[in-house]
Amino acid sequence: MMSVAQDEMEPVRNSRQRAILSALQEFRQVDVNTLAERFGVSGMTIRRDLAELDQAGLLDRVHGGAVPRRAPAYGARSSTMMSEKSRIARAVADLVKPGASVGVDTGTTCTAVAAELAVRDDLTVITNSLHAAFELRDTRSRVLVLGGLMTPELSLVASTAAQERPQIHLDLMILGCGGLSVDRGVTYFDPAEVEVRRTLLDLADRVVVAADHTKFDRKKAMALGDLSVIDVLVTDQTPPPELRSALAAVVVAP
Repeated sequence: MMSVAQDEMEPVRNSRQRAILSALQEFRQVDVNTLAERFGVSGMTIRRDLAELDQAGLLDRVHGGAVPRRAPAYGARSSTMMSEKSRIARAVADLVKPGASVGVDTGTTCTAVAAELAVRDDLTVITNSLHAAFELRDTRSRVLVLGGLMTPELSLVASTAAQERPQIHLDLMILGCGGLSVDRGVTYFDPAEVEVRRTLLDLADRVVVAADHTKFDRKKAMALGDLSVIDVLVTDQTPPPELRSALAAVVVAP
């Protein structure tokens, strides 16, 4: 009997944990007492949920609650999968048509894309990444850096993109990601960066995600949207069958 009861509780707990992640995405911090009152469960139950989500890498527990999990340090990430990121960056650059207006996301793979685009002289590049902007410092293309509050990742959030929305049109938006999965879609660490991405996504005719195979079937706390937001995934290996079938198009970089 005890086993049956536990099995029946599992979907409820999973549903509650998804709601906790949604609240974290909206408010950027959650506390045990508020969550316990909202879901009508004990504080011990919420603490167990937070512990499981922490163990899954979806948030960080703090005293009395939880906050979004921060990404590993940029410097450490930039020195991993360098060959794969370079291949992906070249393949993404090949998709950028002459004279295009292009949005470039934050992250190490998108910084590699920016380096590939720097040799072009016919583009308009829009980014909220200071790393990407630095790679474009000598380009003859036009570069627009969106203003905002600087994060430790050297990205700019609380961006001016919303105010500049009528003036911005993107032929192509190039996104990185923290994880790609069938059930959670395109996910990230930082909720503030997700808001900038969401704004730019709405301004783009086409969306390319540049991500190596280590992002397959990984889930981070902050969801941008389901996999249907991606027009093309550019990666270094063919995704697993279930993930591949959920994607509109995949380019495996040579």
